[in-house]
Amino acid sequence: MDTAIPQKATAQSSSSSSSPAANQPQTPPQAPAESKKAELPPTDPKEIIRRSVEVDHHNFERAQKYTCTQRQVIKHLDKHGNAKSTEIKTFDINFYFGEFYPRLVQMDDKPLSEKDQKKEDEKLEKFLAKRRKESEEDRDKRREKQEKERQEGRAFVRDVVNAYDFRLVGDGQISGEDAWVIEATPRKDFKPTQPHADILKKIKGRIWIEKNDYNWVKVEAEAIDTISFGWFLFRIHPGSRFLLETTHVNNELWALKRLYINGSARIALLKNEIAEQEEVFSNYKKFSTSINILPDLKEVPSEQKPAPPK
Repeated sequence: MDTAIPQKATAQSSSSSSSPAANQPQTPPQAPAESKKAELPPTDPKEIIRRSVEVDHHNFERAQKYTCTQRQVIKHLDKHGNAKSTEIKTFDINFYFGEFYPRLVQMDDKPLSEKDQKKEDEKLEKFLAKRRKESEEDRDKRREKQEKERQEGRAFVRDVVNAYDFRLVGDGQISGEDAWVIEATPRKDFKPTQPHADILKKIKGRIWIEKNDYNWVKVEAEAIDTISFGWFLFRIHPGSRFLLETTHVNNELWALKRLYINGSARIALLKNEIAEQEEVFSNYKKFSTSINILPDLKEVPSEQKPAPPK
């Protein structure tokens, strides 16, 4: 992937390494890794899950130093599972001003037209201009909101520990890692503590957890009951399947490799929609030095950095 920073942007850059990845669900801090590794490996699957949830993997912080490519394929299916139409979009994912920004670079595996390219350039410049002009107060509010959302996500993941009966069904290698394979069956007596966590009672699955640092390498899940959102405005039907895969990047980051959804849903009072969606993340590149881009100029070496554009 071309890692040049878009024109008129100032960002951390200068690629040094690559490999597929992206961050996985955020988890709360725990004791230092040294004490964890000194313990004997657990045999209780619930304890394995608990450790995987409580360990602070720092993936969000590490992912901010990477760019990647995201290829999204959405297939609209008929009742026999045949594709009626297919939409393919490819994005470059970069990190600006504390946010991940997906920039559309291809449609149906072809470069954008001149018109669409200009539209995406203008969209990016509008985003960057807004962030440059952002007051310190507004920036703090935005960061507080982002942190609140991450903490809520961590709390949601903690509910997983009590939402299921877990069974250790085996172990083996996956993506080159030694991992436990754990089956999760919803508990009828589960009482969620977080908004929307009640959907866990309607999903069963399997989790592959690597044995070194307790990262989730793979998750397979299936809806076993109708999942409703927004007063039944959106419903996911039983039998819908979900897949998440991660990969180890540069021996420091566990990141998204693939997301897959296949199932049927009803939106409001409209007819059922059957769709298959796949998101593949690849070509991860780490940025370790600074690059400044001025309007209509190419990359400037870090030792010759001028003042960034205002």
